[in-house]
Amino acid sequence: MPGHGLDLIMRSAMHGAQGDFALVALRADQERLIIQAGAGPLAENMVGNLMAIRDSVAAPVLLTGAPLLVADYPRQGAAAPDVRAQIGSVIIVPLVAEERVEGALAVGRLAGRASFAQAELDDLADFVHRTGTARELQGAREERRAARLVEERSRIRDDLHDNVIQELFAAGMALQAAATRIDDAEVRDLVTAQVDALDATTTRIRSLISDMPSSGLDAPALPLPKRVIAIVDSMTPALKCLPTVVFGGPVESTVQPNIAGDLEAVLREALSNVARHAHASAVHVRVVLDGHTLTLSVIDNGRGLGDPGRSSGLANMRRRAVRHNGNLSVSGAPGGGTELKWSVEAGGAL
Repeated sequence: MPGHGLDLIMRSAMHGAQGDFALVALRADQERLIIQAGAGPLAENMVGNLMAIRDSVAAPVLLTGAPLLVADYPRQGAAAPDVRAQIGSVIIVPLVAEERVEGALAVGRLAGRASFAQAELDDLADFVHRTGTARELQGAREERRAARLVEERSRIRDDLHDNVIQELFAAGMALQAAATRIDDAEVRDLVTAQVDALDATTTRIRSLISDMPSSGLDAPALPLPKRVIAIVDSMTPALKCLPTVVFGGPVESTVQPNIAGDLEAVLREALSNVARHAHASAVHVRVVLDGHTLTLSVIDNGRGLGDPGRSSGLANMRRRAVRHNGNLSVSGAPGGGTELKWSVEAGGAL
């Protein structure tokens, strides 16, 4: 399993340093990092978070490669205030592959415990250096690339089925109707031949679709947070900006497969709407499980969706919410832009 080695190294480091929690953060690109793995309080529910490097306490480590001791995290940390208050101190060391800092390993202690000392930071850096992480980092990159390819294949298949085939069918029907009003037999035969060609093309496309493995066979092998990240990765070129993603609560362990499938479909449609209409320079995705309520929020700083009542995509998203006793809302975001919020009843634990 890709990433298993990183998880083992992280847990060994946490126990060796007598920490309460640990995180592995990897570069997603030049400007963002992703939480690849987490263990212990606070950390486990952060797996999948995609954030700007500049907003992370690990930024100096990623930029300089120097280990970092954060002795007073509530004052120096970058997490939300309610999270910072629960953390005492953190030690962070670089993860290096081919002489390039590709990520960081952080081990933390909760508030109330003795702060880490410089010697413990040195020990952690030495442990990671002796262990070596190049192969594990490559495995994590390959896992994310494979997830993105599965998502892109799924998106192409769905677009062929939901849009291209329907457009070809409509064009064929229009030509067929027009042919009945053509008096010239030769021209009528030419138009009818084109209708037959469109039908043949549709049949070939249907055959291609049936030969493509469905996302239901590929994607669920990955946890929901990683599937969400794959969708965001796939849509990023169309968005023309670098989205961020935040998870809250036990999303991975609690959300039922049928609800997860609808959440993924809603996220695809929401990001497609942003790409087509919003002209946004920032997009933020949040997936939060609070009690028995699962909420997906997609927030952009663009110019809005126009008339939301006219969007068939929004109607589909609303239907996906109603069947889980939920709802969909679209409103203005603080500071401008649009916030789409999809909330449903999450059901029981898996």
